Amino acid sequence: MSGALAPQLPLPFLVIAGAIAVLVALRFELRYAVGMAFTAGAAASWVVLSVARPGGWLFFAIGLLFFGPMLLGWLMRRSGSLNLAFQVTLLSMALLLIVLFAVLPDPVGMWREQIELVWASMAKAGLQIEGDRDVIIAAWSRTMWGALAALALATVFGATLLGRWWQSLLDTPGSFGVEYRQLRLGRALGIATTVLFIVALLTDSALVASLAWVAFAALAFQGLAAAHRSKAVGRLDRGWLVAIYVLLIVLPVTSIVVFMLAIWGFADNWLRPRTQNV
Repeated sequence: MSGALAPQLPLPFLVIAGAIAVLVALRFELRYAVGMAFTAGAAASWVVLSVARPGGWLFFAIGLLFFGPMLLGWLMRRSGSLNLAFQVTLLSMALLLIVLFAVLPDPVGMWREQIELVWASMAKAGLQIEGDRDVIIAAWSRTMWGALAALALATVFGATLLGRWWQSLLDTPGSFGVEYRQLRLGRALGIATTVLFIVALLTDSALVASLAWVAFAALAFQGLAAAHRSKAVGRLDRGWLVAIYVLLIVLPVTSIVVFMLAIWGFADNWLRPRTQNV
């Protein structure tokens, strides 16, 4: 089933395919989950290779999107902690970005060339973007790795959440909600993200800007968890929670909603008492 879903490739199918591997990792031996992730990744690779000749980045991305959730599922099975999987996901994406910027000779320049080609294609098609071309391309190039890493974090951890929810429905109904509502970065990662945001405001570092994107994505998950907790204790109406999810998939306002959730998550990480349990 995972292999059948993976070739569809749009984000929802990637999340579902990854979640299946998480479910298998949580309920069965790791080797079965490895086989499931490998089947999904191989199917996705076959579809892409049948229409294009991409480089090694394709296989790296597929490995991340399919084997990442599986490993997080294995970690949850060993530790029993969804929050640990959340923290590990953030740290892993941050480490991946640092390695990429250390290994690639010009991580920003490689995107600039690609964006210039896309810009030229859009101009030929009659599509115009308002603003200074060079400034816009420079800004996009500087944050492209961060945006991709943030999307990868959302996909990998989203699959992890979905797989854990399925497993809770089968084994311990209701346990997932309790775990998710307690999601938090914690003091150490909270301090690190605070310093990161300050440095991002004061410097022009592409690496720091990219890391800030990942931190915002992680904080948005905590903000969403805080929204669920507020709903559970009666401080947030169910309709508002539904509205948040609807707005998250409405592209013109998605970035605004994620930003607001990230602010909520940041405040929640510092203001919520450690002993609070809902």
